[in-house]
Amino acid sequence: MQSEPGLRSVVERFIAAAAQPAVLDPGEEPLALADQNWEVSEWNGRLILQAWDANRNLVRKIVAIKEQRRERISFVTERFPKSEGEMQLADLAAAGGLELRRKSSRIAFRDRFRLLLAREFPDWRAEDLSTDANLEQSLSPAYVRGYLRNHSFGMAVIAAPPDALDCSAVVPFGLIWLNYLRTREQARGFAITRLLLYVPVQREHAAVARAALIDPKVVDCQLIVYDNRDSTGAVDFADAGNLESKLPPCRRPLEPNAEPMDICGLPDTVNAVEQSDGSVSLRLHGLEFGRAAGGRISCGIGRKRPCSAVTLAAMAAEIGRLRHDAAEDRQHPLYSLCPEGWLEAQVRANPRTVDASLRTSPIYGQVPVFSGPDRGVIDLLGIDDTGRLTVIELKTTADLQLPFQALDYWLRVRKHLAAGDFERLGYFQGIAISRETPRILLVAPSLEFHSTTETIIGSVLPEIEFTRIGVSANWRTELNVMFRLRGAERP
Repeated sequence: MQSEPGLRSVVERFIAAAAQPAVLDPGEEPLALADQNWEVSEWNGRLILQAWDANRNLVRKIVAIKEQRRERISFVTERFPKSEGEMQLADLAAAGGLELRRKSSRIAFRDRFRLLLAREFPDWRAEDLSTDANLEQSLSPAYVRGYLRNHSFGMAVIAAPPDALDCSAVVPFGLIWLNYLRTREQARGFAITRLLLYVPVQREHAAVARAALIDPKVVDCQLIVYDNRDSTGAVDFADAGNLESKLPPCRRPLEPNAEPMDICGLPDTVNAVEQSDGSVSLRLHGLEFGRAAGGRISCGIGRKRPCSAVTLAAMAAEIGRLRHDAAEDRQHPLYSLCPEGWLEAQVRANPRTVDASLRTSPIYGQVPVFSGPDRGVIDLLGIDDTGRLTVIELKTTADLQLPFQALDYWLRVRKHLAAGDFERLGYFQGIAISRETPRILLVAPSLEFHSTTETIIGSVLPEIEFTRIGVSANWRTELNVMFRLRGAERP
């Protein structure tokens, strides 16, 4: 590490060449550099970089270059006499720039969260505050986690930063973190008694709805909101209420999925799945390639365009050639696309294999339920012989979010069930719908249930009925159930 005589030119050239130059200073949010908010000067033999925005003013003495790369430069800085630090100039538009921004923001929020905890809990000591990924324990770097200790007692804490993409995910990650701490600290003679979840204000609604489903006999949980000044307030779960949502009218016939659509030239393997908007989705092993509505047809993977029956049949034939259980090229996109859709098709065709009490029809796929700008999608919504609604959530790869994703849908179904919306809007016509709380079936290949699933399900209210159904690895060929577990039972 050597001092550079041309430090000023290095700094100025980098900023001029960068598409999105920014200063990354430990403990601070990235500070973007524009034409008029930075300057470089020299004072007493040192190079001074000053940058500012509407909220802060940063001044650093640059001593030397520590590391120089195309997308960033690390500098040694002098903060106090005989005290050195580090600062980076980075191009956030370059490859890796987004990750640098995220990492810098996470570190800044970690330090901010530490101060918040010190103010809120002056008699407790914050330990193990981290934003590092922990793959072994399935802990995400997107949330700051740690715990507070007071003598032999402790509280697990986890926080979603202001720029978190999904604040509601702090709930399952919090339960995983709490379970890990309880196991670890019990061996040391410490008791972890509570879980504190922190979420930015006005972004807490989905997290509150999830946290309100945690069994207080299992987890003493508190959700706390914070604002941009780090003022905090606890949320009363009794005020969680229902998620805002709307169920559209069902314009399907009395017996959905019962009558195949007659389009000349389509292979027998094509499924015609009637939708709640009155259209028909044309699928081959769960991959939608066409739509029919009002006497018109369209085709395409993803975006649909008007087409003729001949074109539709040709597309179906090509997809069928590549997408079947004995296909040789299993890396081809037409084979690997939409695996959950393929599993859905298998469950639709064999609902009583999954659960002997399920009616074979009607089964509604991807019922849209709107919550503000977001759209929740129920993989399958069925009904059993007693008239009880059943939410069926499907996954083909391990996903720790699976239980709460199902609960998000379950909350909406429960709301519309209580309001009588399913009868009023034409769903399950001719069937008496039970007022009993809906149940949840989680269906996945038996080896693809995430290792944290039992921990999460075991933490929610016992009146929510979960059943995990593990199917064989060759589910594309034949749907065979390998195990059926209730609640948090282990295989």
